[in-house]
Amino acid sequence: MKYGIFILGDKPPGLSHAEVFRNMAEEARWADELGYDSVWLAEHHFSPYGTLANLPVAASAIAATTERVRIGTACIVAPFHNPIEVAEQIAMVDVISGGRFDAGFGRGYQAHEFRGFGVSMDDATARFREAVTIIDGLVNNERFSFEGEYWQVDDLALHPRPLQDPMPMWVTVMKTPASFEWLADRGYGALIGNPYQVDPDLAAGLDIYLESRRARGLETGTEQVWAMLNAFVDRDDAFARSYPRASVDASIEVHKQFSSPFERGGEVPADYKAYADWFDKHDDQSYEQILDSTLTLMGSPDKIIEKMRMVVDMGWQNVMLRMSRGGAMDRDKVRESMRLFATEVMPAVAEMERAAA
Repeated sequence: MKYGIFILGDKPPGLSHAEVFRNMAEEARWADELGYDSVWLAEHHFSPYGTLANLPVAASAIAATTERVRIGTACIVAPFHNPIEVAEQIAMVDVISGGRFDAGFGRGYQAHEFRGFGVSMDDATARFREAVTIIDGLVNNERFSFEGEYWQVDDLALHPRPLQDPMPMWVTVMKTPASFEWLADRGYGALIGNPYQVDPDLAAGLDIYLESRRARGLETGTEQVWAMLNAFVDRDDAFARSYPRASVDASIEVHKQFSSPFERGGEVPADYKAYADWFDKHDDQSYEQILDSTLTLMGSPDKIIEKMRMVVDMGWQNVMLRMSRGGAMDRDKVRESMRLFATEVMPAVAEMERAAA
C-alpha cells in the first residue's frame, strides 16, 4: 500500500495566506521525512475553502524543499485553463522535481468558481476532456496537433520535455459513471473521493471504477486508484476523536457556503445530474457523521490499524490522508499524527499484506 498526504490549503480565520502556504510546505517536508509516498494538492478559487489557486506553482515550491516524496495534483481543474500553458507548466515541474510529478485533473464542481472564470458548467465535461487530451498529447509526444471545439494545437513541441516518459496521468472521479468510463478508455489512474466525501460515495466509486474496467476486458486491480480518507492519530483514542472537532466543524461550514455545484432550488446543470441530491446530502453533514463513518481514520494507532484491515479487504492499495482538515489544528499535533501513522500504522498494514499474500 502507498500513502499520500492531501493538502487543500484551507484558510481558517486565524491564519494569514502566508501562514497557510507555510503550513502546506511544512506538511510536505514532514511527509518527505516520514516516509509517505506522495503529497497531493487541490486547486480551488475565490474562497477560503481552498486557497491553492495555482498548483504548478505550489508543486514547484514543494519540489524545492523535498527530496523523495512524489508531488501530485488532485486536481488541476482543467476547464479553467489554457491546456497548452498547463502542459508547459507541468513539464517544468517534472524537471524541477527530478521526475517526481503526478498530473491529476478534474472538471470542477463549484458553481461560484465557474462563474468567476466565466465558464458555463454545461460545457464542463467537454472542455475538461478536450483540455486533458491536449495536455496528454503535448507531454507524452514529441510533437502534437489537435483541432477541437475550444482549443487548437498546430504541430507543437514542448520545451522543456518532462523527465518521465510517459507522464503519469490521473483523473478525479466520484459518482458519474461516464467519467469512470472515459478514464478507463484512456488508461488513466483514478483519484476517488472528495474532501467532503462520506463512505457510501467512496465505496460506490470503487465499484463503478472496477465495473468500467471489467466491461472493457481490463484488469480490475486497484494499483492505479487512490482513495481519500479523513485521518487524525493520537495515542489517546478519545483525544484523537475529539480534538479535530473545531477545525473540522469550521471546514464543514465553509464547505456548505461555497461548494455547491448549483444554486439551491435552481436548475441542475446537464453535466452534474449525478449531484442532484447535493443539498439533501450535505445540509445536515456533521462532525459526528464524519467521525463515525466506516473509513474515517481518527483514533489511536490500534483503532486505526483495525480500520485499515477493512481498507485493505475492500481492495484499496493507495490512500491519501487529509490529516489537517480545516487548517486550524496545532502544528505539533498534526506532525505527531503524521508520525504515528507512519511509524505504527504503516508497518502494521504491511504485515497484514504480507500475511494475506
